[in-house]
Amino acid sequence: LEVPVAKIGLAPGDQLTGFATTQFGGTVYWDKVGVVGNNNPATDPLQSFSSWWRGAKDKGIPGLPNDLNEIAKKGPDGGADEAASNRLRQHYLSSVCLQTKATIEPLLVEINQTRNDRNAFDASIPRTFVYKDLDKPRDSFVMLRGQYDKPGEKVEPDVPAVLPALEKRPGSERRTRLDFARWLVEPQNPLTARVAVNRIWQQIFGVGLVKSSAEFGIQGELPSHPELLDFLATHFRESDWDVKAMVKLMLTSESFRQTSRAELQQLERDPENRLLARGPRLRLDAEQIRDNALFVSKLIDLSIGGKGVKPYQPPNIWEPVGFVGSNTRDYRPDSGSALYRRSLYTFYKRTAPPPCMVNFDAPNREQSCTRRERSNTPLQALQLLNDVQHVEAARALAQRIILESGQSAAERIDYLFRIVLARRPDTEELKIVEAQLAEHIRRYEADKDSATKLVAVGESKADAKISPVELAAFTLVASTILNMDETLSRN
Repeated sequence: LEVPVAKIGLAPGDQLTGFATTQFGGTVYWDKVGVVGNNNPATDPLQSFSSWWRGAKDKGIPGLPNDLNEIAKKGPDGGADEAASNRLRQHYLSSVCLQTKATIEPLLVEINQTRNDRNAFDASIPRTFVYKDLDKPRDSFVMLRGQYDKPGEKVEPDVPAVLPALEKRPGSERRTRLDFARWLVEPQNPLTARVAVNRIWQQIFGVGLVKSSAEFGIQGELPSHPELLDFLATHFRESDWDVKAMVKLMLTSESFRQTSRAELQQLERDPENRLLARGPRLRLDAEQIRDNALFVSKLIDLSIGGKGVKPYQPPNIWEPVGFVGSNTRDYRPDSGSALYRRSLYTFYKRTAPPPCMVNFDAPNREQSCTRRERSNTPLQALQLLNDVQHVEAARALAQRIILESGQSAAERIDYLFRIVLARRPDTEELKIVEAQLAEHIRRYEADKDSATKLVAVGESKADAKISPVELAAFTLVASTILNMDETLSRN
């Protein structure tokens, strides 16, 4: 309905009950269903961008953002530049025009929701400081007697003169970190590749070809096999520093694949196996011990990435070293699958590292650790027998044995050995474990409350279809196998 204002006796902006109204120039438009216009595509401000803009000239449009209103007040002939006109047109098409508003409006809602989700995700990402060079580096000087206000000789980035020269890039005024990075991997600088392959060898064989892996200088030890070290370093560089290929080469070598059994004569002659006459045998690292128990029990969460998690730890472990108001003053374990993620993702508080890691010689991360020592203490046995994580893993492993293997004790014990040790038990071992299982069953038959308490350890739930007595007895058997030296060592 289009009626001149003067004919109806209403002032511009007056409302008519039951109708939606708007006003352009000297005309007020009403529509009972909220559609305001004159139904003429050429002159209807709800269908013609030019008519809508002409109606807003000088007066603007109520509710329009200020910056757009300033453009609208100029009118289509007011000299607005193309960018300004396009912005006003976009608003018109998405919020005013009858033919396009219904199509564009839902898309704008979706865009805004996506933008909000993106902003929320960006806000959840932890921020950290990063290093950035100045566009023009400051001059550096040797300060006389270390006094900050007495600069002496001017110096530039370089390497010690005894090493190969660090060249500048053509056209560069001074050496940069990129020049240094390239220098590190140049063929005339073999030290980088030698140190790298020695660290990989140390991780696989327990000790590097150069035992002092953090010291290749005159204070370090000589390599046990210098030609082998040179070959590996050359091969590593020529294979484009492919770490996976180097690991595969070492793992498929005869040196690694030979048995770790040693005759008495071998032990007397070469107790540390520096001559590589037998395969390496060493206790697993702290993270590997925990992950191995979780893996064989099928509790482990192998998902990749994400923030650090907080598995089981003693209560109030952070409180003695936490500041008041700190977000790491009170330790609150996670729940669900976060409890069973790989140890790589365990959150570390350096002043109070996880005891389950420290007991097995994991570093506290307060300083660099080039080589882990391997100790043997009673705390390790106490942890493997009593820690919530290991008891729960033993119970989950016992449940797996009961559900996946045969019905007889011998079949289940055989399956347990194959899962954990990758071999079958010999006759004597089978007899010992069967006797242990029978003793545990007799004990829990007489004390079913203890059996119920044992199978309830940990957040994961035991299968209700399995008798607590049977499950508790197999839990202790599984714990015994998980505590064997053969399980905790790489043979």
